[in-house]
Amino acid sequence: MIYRQNQNQVQCPNANTMPYVVQPGDTLNSIAARFGTNLVGLLELNPTLRLRTLTEGMSLCVPRVPQRPPCVNGAYYIIREGDSFYNIARTYEIPLNLLLEANPEANPYDLKVGQEICIPNVPAGCPFGTVVTIQEGTRLSDILISYNLSLNELMSVNRSFNANVIVPGTELCIPPENFEACSENAAEYIIKTGDTLSTVAIANNLTPSQLLIANPGLRPANFLIVGTRVCIPRA
Repeated sequence: MIYRQNQNQVQCPNANTMPYVVQPGDTLNSIAARFGTNLVGLLELNPTLRLRTLTEGMSLCVPRVPQRPPCVNGAYYIIREGDSFYNIARTYEIPLNLLLEANPEANPYDLKVGQEICIPNVPAGCPFGTVVTIQEGTRLSDILISYNLSLNELMSVNRSFNANVIVPGTELCIPPENFEACSENAAEYIIKTGDTLSTVAIANNLTPSQLLIANPGLRPANFLIVGTRVCIPRA
């Protein structure tokens, strides 16, 4: 992710907001979700946005992400939808009080999507994902489709990776999949060729909004990717 804080590009309304430069593949919904807000909140921060087309390089105002904490002998983790200090501590088998001590500036009751926290006592490199090696002939789209990633997700854990020049032999860290098992009140469905958010919703007597609410970790575009696992709420 690129956070460019050049106030000459856009004047944000207060100290709790900051400029963000639109990256390839961004949508208004994906930007809103990344910074812990919704489309209405994003438009309130950018009242002229309704009259403009979202384009790469455009500057927007978004909620400010807390500064990255120091993390000696640990690794940085980017907060995702649904995360809490409790479930992060349990997932990585560390005491909750140790996690809190490593992030004294973070509000455990108000974690923001996209916020970086320190996970103490984990090895450097790719502690929360899988390392893969780029093969000859691999394209950027092959990587993103194979691992169901956005470009921003890939870049957030591979900060030196140049998406414009794919070099065979380069090692990439693939972040863990965001999918969570469906609840007892939902059934799993696997996206097939020809599926879209609308067609899956209609086939299950749901609205697209209901389907997205039942799958808060998925983007609308994920419903186009064959093999994506989707939770279908039961009647």
